[in-house]
Amino acid sequence: MDNELLTIFVGIIAICMVFIAVTVVVVGSRVFKTMKRVHEFIDSVQQELSFLSTKVALTLHDISEFIFYLKTQTSSLGAKSFLALHELHEMISYIHTQTRSLVYKAANGITKVTLGSLAIDALFKLFQKNKTK
Repeated sequence: MDNELLTIFVGIIAICMVFIAVTVVVVGSRVFKTMKRVHEFIDSVQQELSFLSTKVALTLHDISEFIFYLKTQTSSLGAKSFLALHELHEMISYIHTQTRSLVYKAANGITKVTLGSLAIDALFKLFQKNKTK
C-alpha cells in the first residue's frame, strides 16, 4: 500500500511539473512575440520622432532666414511699417522660441525612445539567445 501511495504521489508531482513546464513555455513564447511587437513599435515611433524633429529644425531655420530678411527690409520703410514689422518680428521671435522648445522636447523624446528601444532590444536578444540554447 505504501508503494502505491508513493507511486501516486510521484505521479501527481510529475503531472504538476509537466503542467508548470508547459505554462513556462507558453508564457515565454508570448513574451517573445510581445517583445518583437514592442521592438517594431518603438522603431516606428523613433523614426516618426526623428522625422518630426527634422521638420521642426527646418522650419526653425526658415523662420530665422525670414526674420533676417525682414530686418534688412525695414531700413527703407516708414515709421508705421517699421512698427508693424517690429511687432511681426516679436511674434516670429516668440514662434522661434516655442519651436526651439519643441525641438528640444522632440530630441528628449527621441532619446527616451532610443534608450527604451536599446533596453528592449537587449531583452529581445537575451530571450532569443536563451530560446536557441
